[in-house]
Amino acid sequence: MANISISAPGLNSGGFLYNNGNNNARLCVTAETEDFDMEIIKNWQEEGFDVLYLPYNGGGKEYARRLQSVKDGLGVGENYAVIAYGDAADYCLDYYINSINASRLCALIAYYPSLIPDTRSRFPLSLQVLVHLAGETVDVLLQPVALGLQGKKRRQTRPINAGIGTGERLDLAYPAFTYDNAVPGFAETDLEEYDHLSADLAWTRTLKVLRKGYSRDPDYEQRYEQHVEGKFFSSNVMKAMDSYVQHKTPGVTYTPTISGGIGKKALRHFYEHYFIGRLPPSMRLRLLSRTTGPDRIVDELYVSYEHTQEVPWMLPGVPPTNKRVEIILVSIVSMRAGRLYTEHVYWDQASVLVQVGLLDPKLLPDGVQGVDRLPVVGREAARRILHEDTEFEQEDYHNKMIRRARARARRSMNQNPRMSQAGDESGADLKSEAEQSLPDRSRNKGKASLVSRLGPKLAIRLIMSRMGEMIMLKTGLSRYDFSHLLLCVWIATKTFPYPLIYL
Repeated sequence: MANISISAPGLNSGGFLYNNGNNNARLCVTAETEDFDMEIIKNWQEEGFDVLYLPYNGGGKEYARRLQSVKDGLGVGENYAVIAYGDAADYCLDYYINSINASRLCALIAYYPSLIPDTRSRFPLSLQVLVHLAGETVDVLLQPVALGLQGKKRRQTRPINAGIGTGERLDLAYPAFTYDNAVPGFAETDLEEYDHLSADLAWTRTLKVLRKGYSRDPDYEQRYEQHVEGKFFSSNVMKAMDSYVQHKTPGVTYTPTISGGIGKKALRHFYEHYFIGRLPPSMRLRLLSRTTGPDRIVDELYVSYEHTQEVPWMLPGVPPTNKRVEIILVSIVSMRAGRLYTEHVYWDQASVLVQVGLLDPKLLPDGVQGVDRLPVVGREAARRILHEDTEFEQEDYHNKMIRRARARARRSMNQNPRMSQAGDESGADLKSEAEQSLPDRSRNKGKASLVSRLGPKLAIRLIMSRMGEMIMLKTGLSRYDFSHLLLCVWIATKTFPYPLIYL
């Protein structure tokens, strides 16, 4: 931990870290003690903020006075923001819910407070608020209201339940999130409780709130495009490397082959020896979509090439097959201080192996039963995305593999009625107790055995049911359409369609 004791201009007391003179947005970071995680301070400085640190030191009137003085010296139209941790977060949430105290405050972020305002309370409309909760319980400061009058405040301990969806957002009057398996302290790198996954997610959300509060929307796509140009098009290692962060350790992972590197030395070696200059001349990239966030760029790319040379980062050790490869590649880039920090790249490696002839979907390992082909596809997956048109597509284009597997399961069950009884469209609802009690030796004995054991009426009913199912399977008709067809046959031929009564 680093001890922060630099005084801020215009303030009588010490305990501040304040970088002034750049006309940047003012940001106050406040936590319990005099010392605080310097890496967090530096990260916010790199993002372009003038950072002040204010220790909580038990709170009290002196802390409130110093908290109010943070806005001193702001120019016309300038605002400030506060990021509070722990006990300081408790205090700031209660203090700034009062609109008088929140004058010129544009954003308030609270990390793992142990006390939060009433979940129905609303902060001033001009204030962007974000609460990161951690642990198992939190105290809620309740303030009952009766006949327009506010009663006495009281504390109530409540469990911190998981929020909705994968984002775990809570249903409160102000934005609040929980973090799976995270405990208070998860966002501070110098604590044992530090959890980099939860911390990175919280950082992204915090940065989004700050930029919204300050009405700032920086454009960092140009630097990213310079990086893409260097590694894919101009084969320029320097241009590719110059885009990475200076104050942190960058990293790249191409997940299907676990290629890439951590740190600038490893990345330079990767690009020089395994990437730049090792791309097939026929490789083409087409951007299908781009999603940008406060610190993320997500690209969806259509990639095609003729496999005329080894591609170490995608097919390491595989000599040229001269086969054509078409895939969808997804790149997720994390930005820090306007530069590339990490990049995670994903694609369907099974599809690539199928296309170059290294994986045969019909070739199964010895001993595998109940499967006749691997659930993988070739270039049709990429072409599906490339040519997708939801307005003019055939309804039966999707789920072909699923339908094929279900049809195979139905055929197997027709051969063995006791094989499966759960959730299939095979007429299992027509099975009687007599069918389900058939002994194993009666399987696959043919119609005669079925009649002798079930009786003629039940056997006919089962056989007609199977006939109807087979016709629907072959023709693709629904149960309703098939029944309608049989009725039409009856009307036209005056012959009663007996399968109808079994559907």
